[in-house]
Amino acid sequence: MLKADRLVACRENKRFEWSFELATGQLMAVVGESGIGKSTLISTLLGFHPTESGTVYWNNQPVNHLPVKERPFGVLFQQNNLFEHLTVFQNIALGLNVHAKLSESEQALLRQAAERFGLGSLLKKRASDLSGGQQQRVALARVFLQNKPVLLLDEPFSSLDKNLRDEGINWVKDIQAEHASTVILVTHHLDEINSSVDSILQARSSSHWHQQATAQGSTAGFSPTN
Repeated sequence: MLKADRLVACRENKRFEWSFELATGQLMAVVGESGIGKSTLISTLLGFHPTESGTVYWNNQPVNHLPVKERPFGVLFQQNNLFEHLTVFQNIALGLNVHAKLSESEQALLRQAAERFGLGSLLKKRASDLSGGQQQRVALARVFLQNKPVLLLDEPFSSLDKNLRDEGINWVKDIQAEHASTVILVTHHLDEINSSVDSILQARSSSHWHQQATAQGSTAGFSPTN
């Protein structure tokens, strides 16, 4: 289980506070207006932004004292997920080894992941030469190989058209199913993932968030103003 207990962070003279619980393998959507603290939540969970107070637990163990690389989180942002001067192969390799020097078995795993995400013919291309959809598939392949138990997704597909957003969400569902991943997804397109959502974390204000369970994984009847 992933739990945030009165987690407090401050940014630009705003105070943010979150509390939620998410069972292993569940997906929680995070919704709210711009500037309300959705991305700050992701940064705080990751350890990129300092915590003022409160605790993050994974399987009943506090994790907010851990270095970023030791936390149980894989992450996809809306942009800047890749090193554009590196090839597709090198970018995906970072999911297995931060020095990108892979053993033969690791290289085999990488090529399998690349084929799975439709990237087998693109491994020698630089990330800067890819389309937006291809770049996000590279980032997904890297996250897949990291095999972290929790995925934090900060609107990773929002700049893509609907068909590519749907494709991205389907890839996330595949990763979630195969790895039993717990997923937090910041989104403005709740209707596109409603069959997968177990709960919704909704902002009433930066310091007042409400977690609402969905009925049988459906967001039918949910309104951001409820």
